[in-house]
Amino acid sequence: MTYYLFIIVCLAIHFVINIDIFRKKPTVNLPALREYRIFVVSVFAYFLTDLLWGILYEVKLPIPLYVDTVLYFIAMGFTILTWAKYVVSYLESKGIVKKIILYLGNAFFLAEIVLLIINIFNPIFFTIDLETSEFYSHLARHIMLYVQIGFYFALAVYSAIFAFKSKDSYRRRYMTITLYSIIMFPMIAVQVFNPLIPLYSTGCLVGSCLLNAFVITDIKEDYKEALQESRVLVQQGQTQLNETMVIAYSDSLTKVKNKHAYVEEETRIDELIAKGEMEDFAVVVFDLNDLKKINDTKGHDVGDQYIINACKTIEKYFGKDNLYRFGGDEFVKILFKDEYKSRSKALSNFESYIDSCLDKEGLPIIASGMSKYRKDGDNTYQAVFNRADKIMYSHKEALKEHHN
Repeated sequence: MTYYLFIIVCLAIHFVINIDIFRKKPTVNLPALREYRIFVVSVFAYFLTDLLWGILYEVKLPIPLYVDTVLYFIAMGFTILTWAKYVVSYLESKGIVKKIILYLGNAFFLAEIVLLIINIFNPIFFTIDLETSEFYSHLARHIMLYVQIGFYFALAVYSAIFAFKSKDSYRRRYMTITLYSIIMFPMIAVQVFNPLIPLYSTGCLVGSCLLNAFVITDIKEDYKEALQESRVLVQQGQTQLNETMVIAYSDSLTKVKNKHAYVEEETRIDELIAKGEMEDFAVVVFDLNDLKKINDTKGHDVGDQYIINACKTIEKYFGKDNLYRFGGDEFVKILFKDEYKSRSKALSNFESYIDSCLDKEGLPIIASGMSKYRKDGDNTYQAVFNRADKIMYSHKEALKEHHN
């Protein structure tokens, strides 16, 4: 009874100290954290088989005891394999050292399984007396336990050497592996000769407490660093997305919004009008006079500069927000809120300036027309635009007559 009661305590302590590891999976890509979680689960599975072994041995059920003994040694082998993988990730081992540790872990686990299969036909690992349920250990079991002792001893020596050579967190990592290995190999050594004393479980429990005290601190630091890196990447991605959006919705020549952005805004306004939620707004349509003539006589470079200058003039009086280059020589400005309230003054000042440019060489001549949204009659944005466009064309003809 003492045997399985002790294992129950081991299970409870192991679960409590690693409850966060059991409860949730890693949310960032940290191999050490992922491998540690697998190792913790494998130790928990080992404790379960050891608990069941103690109960079955106590109640004298030889067949179930035999099956559980097989599972017990498989679970033991799996803890070695997962420990080897965790050590490699935790110490960030590379090259030949990484290969050796992983090779030993895999080789031990596979050898354990092969020997257990052979044991079914030729008892070389252990036997269970069918009458008394007594457990008898054989040569293969001793050999595999000695191999574990050698593995942990070699790992202790290796990590101790590098602990003295390393600094800061890496020194602590190597020392943690050293201490865990030092705890395990004497426990296993005694277990070789005393199979009815749960020393292997004792070593796993003490080692788990040690790992939880030291390793989780390092893992949390790694987690914070990885999380910070993820945030930086997200911020960089958002910045790149914003830059892409600016490019996609901007006119390359004038840097104001382009027709694609204009169409989306028109759609948005139409949706609000349909819902009866559209606020007051006005539309100003602009058209450049003589652009074709300038392109034909002075070239497109001069024509492009003419467009840029015209755009700057519009911006000066109406602002850049919600200003769109609608076509080659056409611009549209949509006025909301304060700009809507001061629309008449802005248009008057703009048209006065254009009138003053009629007799001056090289300055842009820009026709304009404005109309406001009528809530009681306009069912679409286009209705407002059409009125403004019609006014603009009348103004354009007047400017041509005066300019000529």
